[in-house]
Amino acid sequence: MSYDSDRRTFVKSVGSITAVAAVAGCLDEVGGSGGDEFVTMATGGTGGVYYTLGGGMADVWADDLDLETSVESTGGSVENARLLDDEVEVALMGESAIADAVNGEGDFEETVPLQALHGTYMNPTHVVVQADSDIETFEDLEGHAVSVGDLGSATETKAADIFEFYDMDYDDVDAHEYSFDETTDAMLDGHIDAGIYAIGIPGPSVDELFTQADVRFIDFPEEDLEAISEELDYYQTHEIPAGTYDGQEEAAPNPAELNTVVVNENMGEDLAADLTTSTLENVSRLSDVHQSAESFEEFARESPTEYHPGAQSALDELGM
Repeated sequence: MSYDSDRRTFVKSVGSITAVAAVAGCLDEVGGSGGDEFVTMATGGTGGVYYTLGGGMADVWADDLDLETSVESTGGSVENARLLDDEVEVALMGESAIADAVNGEGDFEETVPLQALHGTYMNPTHVVVQADSDIETFEDLEGHAVSVGDLGSATETKAADIFEFYDMDYDDVDAHEYSFDETTDAMLDGHIDAGIYAIGIPGPSVDELFTQADVRFIDFPEEDLEAISEELDYYQTHEIPAGTYDGQEEAAPNPAELNTVVVNENMGEDLAADLTTSTLENVSRLSDVHQSAESFEEFARESPTEYHPGAQSALDELGM
């Protein structure tokens, strides 16, 4: 199968992807070997849902579309948008980072020409502290050592938004820019007092933390959640159900945002349509990889940015 595109097309073997790794950082090859067309997907840290689901999607595309596929572990949403310029074909991103990218705001000095294939699942804000901590709310983080997420990740973008909402900044805490796995390790070692994770549920690194330590979520008062959603319209209140993690006895309401699969606007329409169709026709298979995929159909039409024409056609044909 071949696709027309104005972008650079990879018609190479999986082994050639080391060239991408040299430019973009650490690459973990996940996915299958199929045909001649090469599709690389930018995800996130190996302890997150982006990476897990990205690997599943790459496998589906390899099997279903006869593509050579690979998944790149990255710092997250901001880096993914930058890689879409000329290093990868597909990326997962959070809604707030997408808004900044298409408007050339925040971490982006220029607009990024990205479009959506489809929405995926909600990314709740996990703010975890030791069970015996005196930290009860977000404002109580002041003066404590806090992981605000890997630089350029959806977690760090969201942390910055919430700090600003509470009239705080990173100078008010001992801020550490840790990845998911680093945050969990630091919490387990007692090197930090709180960890922020913007991650689908259940998040692998959060699951590990709750399994190995006596921890809990902080409280977000209902009035704060309503105000956050009003002030930052890409956030909505979401709940981490009780029992999601070991020892979590109560539900944890929090500010959340939608994750979306995005591509460069120059991707060929046939490829965009086929990737969209293949993913959404294999939701049951992807749900076995991670349960977040169960919501793909629910959120397919809720992208925060315009859809790629190929994806639009595919969603129309799928009746979504």
